[in-house]
Amino acid sequence: HYYDKTRNEYFFDRNRSCFEAILYYYQSQGRLRRPNYVPIDIFLEEVNFFQLGQEALNQLRKDENIKEVRKVRLPKSRFRRHLWATMEYPDYSIIARIVNILSLLMILISTIDLAIESLPQYKHLGQSVCYNSSVNNSNNTNETTQVLNNSEIICSNYLASPFFIIQTVCVGFFTVELILRIISAPSFVDFVKVIMNWIDIAAIVPYYITLGIYLADQHRPINTVTADSLRFLRILRFARVLKFYRPVRSVKSVRALVATIRESLPDFFVMINILTLLSFLLGAVAYFAENDTNGQAFDSILKATYWGIITITGVGYGDITPITPAGRVIACLCGLCGATTIGMLVSILVDRYQRVYARKLYINEDIIDFHDLSDDENNDTDSKRGSGQLHRR
Repeated sequence: HYYDKTRNEYFFDRNRSCFEAILYYYQSQGRLRRPNYVPIDIFLEEVNFFQLGQEALNQLRKDENIKEVRKVRLPKSRFRRHLWATMEYPDYSIIARIVNILSLLMILISTIDLAIESLPQYKHLGQSVCYNSSVNNSNNTNETTQVLNNSEIICSNYLASPFFIIQTVCVGFFTVELILRIISAPSFVDFVKVIMNWIDIAAIVPYYITLGIYLADQHRPINTVTADSLRFLRILRFARVLKFYRPVRSVKSVRALVATIRESLPDFFVMINILTLLSFLLGAVAYFAENDTNGQAFDSILKATYWGIITITGVGYGDITPITPAGRVIACLCGLCGATTIGMLVSILVDRYQRVYARKLYINEDIIDFHDLSDDENNDTDSKRGSGQLHRR
């Protein structure tokens, strides 16, 4: 079919750049490299056309971090299917977009509310206690002293504070959202395995525990143990900040950034080890150079290592400074080593992010046709592109 009898040659009307890479695959005995200017989907099409085999595909999967399209598991009920699509896919419908925007606004309002509640002038609203409004002139300063039995006391009820009301509205929305996700989930087992779902639970549970404690102890003073528990629950409430990832995960740049960080974890560990080793070595040298004349600052190798880490990373608190010429030379070496090492890491991350983002643009997202699936069809379905193709993670 591709043989030209007139010219006595084979002619393939295919991508020229891809063919050069495929020809090199045969000439180099199995080294397959995609040209940077060739989209990954076109290159995959050419690899399949020339039938390079499963070994070449496996090599390409490893180099490009791609995998076969997973079968999308859908709920059996049509109502649950549409509910699941609305909660999980912002581009599914206008209602799905509205739900996604509302979720983002609720997370933002809840986070701002938690931040404003920590201001000194509003701290008393977070406690169910009573305060005396009288003036104590023992130290010529106005002080507000806490008492329990006084005719002029002003009581603050946390359950009536505006911060609690805002949190109630936000947590109520998060609770309904979580319940709908559980109801519409194709598989409860798969739902439990997702970390973001546990973050959703951790974001609302502290509110209900705090509410129960205040309702149980509203007629008696809160003891120290209960106060410590409430303080710990306030810390857990900031897990809601992590919920920002769910409404913005549909943005391509965010997914590309997450994929870049995931792929760069080995590089991060190597870089941390290198920086730690350099900090220890240069810190130890600085200790011996500074200990005699600046022993109060460099009183141990561990403290000198702390100084080395702060200097190499470019933080430079200034709480520990070398004063000898040798110590200052070592400080310069720390700065140069840190700038060089971190600069190399940044360049690697930028290049990897560009490649990951380009792959995201080259391959279309999986499209799930929720409307064409009847209730009697199989619970597992492929995307429109088929199960034999490859897809970027």
